[in-house]
Parts: sequence; structure tokens; C-alpha cells
Amino acid sequence: MSGRLVTIVMLVALLTACGTAGRSPSAGGTPGTAGPGRGSPGTTAAPRAPVVSPSPDPSAPPWAQTEVSEWGGSMTSAVAFAADDAWAAGTVDEGETLITHWDGRAWREVAPPVRRREEVSFRLLAASSRDDLWVFADDGRAWRWTGTGWAARGGLGGTTGTNGTAGTAGPDRTNGTDGTAGTGGAAGSSGTGTSGTAGSGGLWLRAAAVAGPRDVWTAGTTRGDPARPFLVRWDGSGWSDLPLPPGAEVNDLGALSPRDVWAVGRSGDQAMIMHWTGERWDPVPVPPVPGARGAVLDRVLAVSPDEAWALGTAEVSDQERRQFLLRWDGSRWSEAGPLPEDTRLTAVESDGHGGIWAGGESRGAGDGDGDGDGERTILHFDGAGWTYGRTPGTQSGPVVNDLARSPDGDLVVAVGGNPDYDEDSEAWVWTRH
Repeated sequence: MSGRLVTIVMLVALLTACGTAGRSPSAGGTPGTAGPGRGSPGTTAAPRAPVVSPSPDPSAPPWAQTEVSEWGGSMTSAVAFAADDAWAAGTVDEGETLITHWDGRAWREVAPPVRRREEVSFRLLAASSRDDLWVFADDGRAWRWTGTGWAARGGLGGTTGTNGTAGTAGPDRTNGTDGTAGTGGAAGSSGTGTSGTAGSGGLWLRAAAVAGPRDVWTAGTTRGDPARPFLVRWDGSGWSDLPLPPGAEVNDLGALSPRDVWAVGRSGDQAMIMHWTGERWDPVPVPPVPGARGAVLDRVLAVSPDEAWALGTAEVSDQERRQFLLRWDGSRWSEAGPLPEDTRLTAVESDGHGGIWAGGESRGAGDGDGDGDGERTILHFDGAGWTYGRTPGTQSGPVVNDLARSPDGDLVVAVGGNPDYDEDSEAWVWTRH
């Protein structure tokens, strides 16, 4: 995951706002949804979104809460390699960064690649394998795990950082020594690193994907005014900034190989999808959303050459926005069917059998015990219908920020927080075996 700072409040705002960042550019435009004021011919009213009521699955193994930290925390990203090998990243104590590793028995903190934990917030983890794990900060900096510590790899607006590592973890990957951050510094107010200028105000990272040790992608916007979208690539020696057409932004990336990378988002008011073939980005047609006057794709999940998923938000009126789910079958994208009611989806992950796990924000659905924590915070879609299992009791209003499944299917990890509670939010990790 594939696919990768700020609090989760801003992440949720990003996912729910149709007017927020989109994905990579679509040369000449894609046959997506019509823009504001250009509704479908003959359409006088936007149709209601098709929804279904998910069913409980009493036979499904329950989700267990395996890690929680209070005081304004939120876990934002996760990757999983096996039942005894998973990683999660986020913030605790109202801003201190946290990187933690699951060894099959417990989550153990890993020394971050910076001396002062409050210096940077780690937004994303991404990997092509357990030997190719990266962590990315909200300001665009990147580090690669060496097995004992973090090696700086710079980022847009910073240098490659090949001469320094970010500290060494202890024998059990916990609380290593601090060390230096190498030469890959933060993107300054006028940073002019190997990949060009970062613009004034630094960077805001939105997405990252690792296709291989010499093929890593990140996307986001500069923090200046006006903000400038960026899409950059690591080739093993440095970062290259790929120009984007006016109005195009990238929200998420998913990689299968150096010749098979997806980027989704928006170009202007059009939802868009692009595919990297190893040499260029090709625009891919986006199926129109009936009745919508604008749309954006927020998340993408690359599973195989014949399976990918994309989650988007369509604007159907000034007061109404609805989500939609797309599926790639190897030749085209099409709508995957009705979405569950009373839940706003925020994350997707493959179930390994042609379906997906979906995490989100439950809107008032109880878990059957009257505690209101939301039985529908994590759902399963098998291609035909939606079900849900029991999730742990935590503060009301849990929101899933990311999902990760090990390739062998023995472990699924969900991470998130409780953004409605601000400084009292819990940074939590749930697992399912």
C-alpha cells in the first residue's frame, strides 16, 4: 500500500472534499464526469446514490486492538509482510512521531530517522518488499530501512542524503540510538535540491509508492501560495520532478512494478486516472458518475495487472457529495457496485480473493451492544455484497486511515484515530488473523 505532518482531521477533510486535491494529469482530458454547470444532457436532477445495507458476519474472526496511545494521537499508515512482520506510523502526544514494528507478539517502537521527534510527522509507509521499506515525512523527505536504521534519501527540494543514516535500532528494533539525519534535509523556504525548487513554504506530501529500490514515487503540493502540485520519482540516485499540466493534482499512487504504477486524482474538475508503463504516464478513461457535476479520486489500490481499485467522491449538488468505487479488470475501469450506507470509506485493501477490506468512518451505526462505536468501521466486499465483523471498543468516532494485508493473508492491520476528539484522540492499531 500501494500504498504514504498533519493530523487525521486534515486527512479526513481531504478525502471528503470533492474540491480538494486530485490525481495525476490526463493529457487531453479523460472521459470522466462533467464539470460544474455541465451536467449530463437531459439530466434535470441528480439521482440518489445507490447504497446497500451491509450484513453482520458472525463467523468472521474479530478484530483485536493490539496498540493504543492516547493524548492527541493518530496512526496514519501501515504495511504488512507476514503474521510476524508489520509496520505502522503516526503521531502521539499531540505531534510526536511514532514508528512501530509488529514481531508477532507485540508492537515495539523503532527509532525514527530524526533526532527530535517533534521535528517532523511521518505520514506514509510504503514498500515493494520487506527488504525495500520506506518512510516519508509530510515535508517530502524520504528514508529507506536498512535493517538496522534509516538511510536518508532526500526528497523534492532536498538532497539525496546518501552519506548519512538516521540512527541504528536496537537488537529488537526498539529505541535505537539517535544518529544524524544525513544530508537529506527538509525542504526549506526556497529549497533548491537535486530535483528543483520546492517552492516557498515547504511541501505537503499526499501519496507515495515503492515499485522497487530504484523506482519510488511521491506526490503532493507545495505549501506556498499558490500551491503547486508535484509528482516526483526516485531513480536510485536522485529525485526528478515531473511537470504536471495546469489544474492537475495527484492524491494517491499504487505500484506493482517499475512498469506498472497507477496514479489517481483530478484534473480540473474531472476525476482522472493515469498509468505508468515504465516510460510515460498514459491517461486511462474514467467511467462517468451519473448525475455528477464534478468528481475526484482519492485512493487507489493496485493488486495485480488484472485487479485494481479506486475510491472517489462525486459532487452531485452544492449540498450533496457521494462516494463511488471503481474496479480495474485488466482492460477497463468500471463502477464496482453500490456502497454501504451509513459509512464514509477512507481506505481499501485487497482480501486476496478478488474482494476488498474497506475502512472508514461509521455514521452512527452501533455494534449491537449500544455503545455506538460503529460496527461498520471496517467492512468486507466480496464482489457481490458487503459484510462487517466486530471491531474493538474504542472512543466513539473511530476513523480508519489505512489498511494493510500480508501477502500470505495471515495478517490484516488497520490503523487510525478519533479525529472528533482532537487532543484526546487515541492512536490505535487493530489486527485480524
